[in-house]
Amino acid sequence: MTNSKENRSMTVPNRLPIVEADSNGIDCFGEDRDALNDLAKYYNNSNFSDICLLVGEARYSAHRLILAKSSDVFERMFSEPWNKKDKQEVQIVEDSECEKVFSSFLRYLYCNHIVMNEKNCLPVLILADKYNIISLKKLCLNYAITHILPETPLKDIFNIWFSYATKAYHQMLIRACVQKFAEYFQEILSSDWEKSWLSLDRDQMIEILKCNQLVVTSEYLLFEKVVAWLNAPSHPERRGPAAAPLLAQILPLIRFAYMTADDLSKVENSQLAESQAKLFHPLILLSYKFQALSLKSRVESKEFITQQFLLRNYCDIRWDKRFAIDSSIVVANVETAFQFITRSCAFPASDWSWTLKVQPWRSNDPASSSQLRFSLAADNIDQNRSIEYMLSFVDEKKVIRSIWGRHTFSKSRYSIEIEMDNKIELSCLQDEDSPYISFNNLNLQLNIKLID
Repeated sequence: MTNSKENRSMTVPNRLPIVEADSNGIDCFGEDRDALNDLAKYYNNSNFSDICLLVGEARYSAHRLILAKSSDVFERMFSEPWNKKDKQEVQIVEDSECEKVFSSFLRYLYCNHIVMNEKNCLPVLILADKYNIISLKKLCLNYAITHILPETPLKDIFNIWFSYATKAYHQMLIRACVQKFAEYFQEILSSDWEKSWLSLDRDQMIEILKCNQLVVTSEYLLFEKVVAWLNAPSHPERRGPAAAPLLAQILPLIRFAYMTADDLSKVENSQLAESQAKLFHPLILLSYKFQALSLKSRVESKEFITQQFLLRNYCDIRWDKRFAIDSSIVVANVETAFQFITRSCAFPASDWSWTLKVQPWRSNDPASSSQLRFSLAADNIDQNRSIEYMLSFVDEKKVIRSIWGRHTFSKSRYSIEIEMDNKIELSCLQDEDSPYISFNNLNLQLNIKLID
């Protein structure tokens, strides 16, 4: 690695700043792996050892410098006034599972290497958290998300991994667990899961309710389950006047706007809403307003862009739908089509099928870049239908942009291209900080409303 004459100092990641004595010199480094292999021979080796760690029944010869280099917790532990420098033994208290993996954990501090598996990953992660070994935390989290969660029963994820992730606030692991729950959320809301559901703590419930990908029949069903959680007999702190701070955190995460008018009325007249009117009424009134307005008025309003107006993956037949497209598919110029069904309110009720297509497109102008085009088709048109539509681009927390239009579908005009004032270029979706891409997905939600 060579430094320019203008820059006489540099910082190498995880190393001290290096200042050249000669501007014409070259910084040269040996092989890191060779250096680590050399250090490995000192693991649990009494040669030059200046500290002995007592962990359960085991004794480990160690070196203060190695431990302090790897962990600021060990550094404080071995510094004044916490520890006398001439003290040769330190008792470390760990639970039984962590004791079993402490040797692997300690060896990692010497050679930056560990053999990870489904049995040792969690206790090693607990030790990495306790002693703040950042690189080891990342290894454990990546291994758990990539290799353990996909093969682990849902209840074990719920009761073990999700429980620890929320306590240690590992956001990446929390998200991976919740994404797993989202796919099977109807099962989690069943009576077989009642005990686990009611035992969720506040932070766990908040993380679940924040998720837009939950597959659930309706928002009202989810609200009923949240009320059951609030009324859990073993948790009186969730009820009564003292529950207001908890409700203030939870209620904005309920998507009241996507309940039916009848369901909203049930919520409004519920005992909980009447006892906490100051918290409920503003949200319910805003939801009534959302439903009463035309889609064009919703687009023009700034009131409806927060998380409470993001759709979930509802199972019932509705006039709105959420879609997620892998960004790699979009930028690869692959067309994506989504089919969904709506149902008329008139008697007899009839189902109407729709297809939303997302198509990369390039004009004949060689100077232009590829863009995204969206089209909406009525697949089984039997009569003229006048509708307005609102296509929204969303991330995890808000509506980024919405497009409105109207069209009368007929047998001869069964498809339209959704017009956009500012086209979205594919190159924009490839940017690391693209506002349209959230966790490698392009997230859309489509609302359709009949026009009388």
